[in-house]
Amino acid sequence: MSKKNTMRSITSILFISILLSLFPMISAYAENSELCDVDQSKTEAGRSSSLLLSFRSPYFGQEPIDAGYSNEQVSDSKQVSDSESVMDFDQLKLNKIDIDELSQYVEVGSITEKEFYDLNFEMKIGSIAMTSNNDLLIRTTDNTYCTIKMSSEYINALELTGVLKEGSSQKVAAKEENGSVSFLGTFIVVSLILSLIFFIAWAFFMNRKEYQTDKLAVSAKEKKEKKENGKNGEALPEKKVTFNEVQGIDELKPDLFRLVDALKYPAKYKKLGARPTKGLILYGPPGTGKTLIAKAISGEAEVQFFSASGSDFVEKYVGVGASRIRELYNKARKASPCIVFIDEIDAIGGNRGESNNSERDQTINALLTELDGFSAAEGILTICATNRLDILDSALIRPGRFDLKIAVNLPDKQARYQILKLHSADKILSEEVSIETLAKKTNGFSGAELENLLNESALIAATKDQEFITCEDIDDAFFKIIMNGHKKERTSNDEYAKLVAYHEAGHTLATKLLTNDGVSTVTIVQSTSGAGGVTFRTPEDIPLRSKKYLRNLVKVMYAGRAAEEILLDSDEDITTGASQDIKQATEIIKEYIAIYGMGSKGMIDLTQLTNHFNMIDEASNMANELYRETIEFLIKYRGRLDALAQALLDKETLDEAEIDALISESRSA
Repeated sequence: MSKKNTMRSITSILFISILLSLFPMISAYAENSELCDVDQSKTEAGRSSSLLLSFRSPYFGQEPIDAGYSNEQVSDSKQVSDSESVMDFDQLKLNKIDIDELSQYVEVGSITEKEFYDLNFEMKIGSIAMTSNNDLLIRTTDNTYCTIKMSSEYINALELTGVLKEGSSQKVAAKEENGSVSFLGTFIVVSLILSLIFFIAWAFFMNRKEYQTDKLAVSAKEKKEKKENGKNGEALPEKKVTFNEVQGIDELKPDLFRLVDALKYPAKYKKLGARPTKGLILYGPPGTGKTLIAKAISGEAEVQFFSASGSDFVEKYVGVGASRIRELYNKARKASPCIVFIDEIDAIGGNRGESNNSERDQTINALLTELDGFSAAEGILTICATNRLDILDSALIRPGRFDLKIAVNLPDKQARYQILKLHSADKILSEEVSIETLAKKTNGFSGAELENLLNESALIAATKDQEFITCEDIDDAFFKIIMNGHKKERTSNDEYAKLVAYHEAGHTLATKLLTNDGVSTVTIVQSTSGAGGVTFRTPEDIPLRSKKYLRNLVKVMYAGRAAEEILLDSDEDITTGASQDIKQATEIIKEYIAIYGMGSKGMIDLTQLTNHFNMIDEASNMANELYRETIEFLIKYRGRLDALAQALLDKETLDEAEIDALISESRSA
């Protein structure tokens, strides 16, 4: 918050506090101004007539109102001396009000009982007293006086209720007058004190936020570090992780072992004049083992491991992130040699020119200073992990700071086999389970997803009280992970089931005959996520794709919709089941034309051009052409399509061996 906004807030709060303090004063003054005080009379008779009466009668239901009369209530010519004092009300019954003397000051009339009740009903009776003639003297709220003759029983009732009790009226009036003043003063003092306390607390809080940002660094993150790092700020020993526990990275291990060797034996590198690697960036998709690799380097080198996340350094207040960076490296220097691991570095290391964020800029500047600035220390290896290397600031990833950049990609078939072997070591698998088959089936899975697959399979088997994990358990876990849901019971709608079976059979047949990709499983079992069926395609593990393959892959996507149209013999009854297929096909066509330069526009990256209308026309023409070819293909192999669809209706799920057998039988037939 800026100083200008701070002053505005202070002014507003002070203004509100003053209003809150003055409000009870104004209210009390307005209430007391309605009360009429009895002035001191000039004579003894005036003193006996100048009474301060208060009327609180449960009989009439009135609130206490000042019942006296003063100089303001009489004519200007009838002024009363201020030297006299009000008569003691304890003398009420001994010195009743003399009407004749009272009439010298004010006009006193008389009313009937009906008029009296009307005044009471209209709540116009201000006070009541007794006269020397044993009549009732009434003062109205309009400051007029009148008398009424009442029966002795009524007067006795007034005395019993306390209205004419000896000395009660003056005591009540005095008590309420003093009480109102006392309450008013107390309320004003309390209001001012509370306002002052609130202002001091608010000013202290704002001062802390604006000028003591370094204190914010000692927050939940600080407490977490103290818990993790022990009493001396050093990393607590964790379970040692070695490269034996990191599988599927055989190509990366030479560089990783060199880093370990440099941490363990720095002298031999210094002897040859080699500059030690200060930073390593591990980049790749989520779940590929970047954090595990960093821990393995620490475990192999037997050095301490300090970890943090990029989001830990992102704060609203400028300077907090930079302070945390400095604090982290101060701890690392004391524990050198060691490793500082920062996960999700892109949270603070993005290109500085793309946004105006002074807090993030200060944080990344502090990190750069720690890497190779005046405060840089030897023996600290900084390892960062990110999913987006392309958005990192060029000053951060240049040589001399992060010298080494290693891509940690999704594992291929051999790597998946090694990872599954590692994570199945403590699992009891049935003899029918083949790790090699499972590795082939799980194309596109990351290391974390492979571990989750085996763990989910073990949970399913344990739920069934089994002694080992079966293929069925793995298939159920596989379906749950891929479909993001559970299996549903088979639908009773035969037409719907037949349509889904032909849709999935179209995908399967096109995959098997148009590409070299495999189909590990095809099913028409519905999922709670909304999918009616699925074909699990396993692409070849090759880095490059041909033009022919991309065109055939689009046909594979279109084969589901085309099979529906062939079955129904019309495009009027086709369903929405191909929405995801169309999305994937569109992405392939876009890359085919705009990125790979395989369209009629030639080798131009159309994504860099602002006008894409021509690309849309070409993409539409290509999509229509490939869809026609897909329909022709399925009509040509209609027998195999029918055989696959019928098998799905009978069994619901087919594995690759069953699929290959059906296609071969249909071909020979």
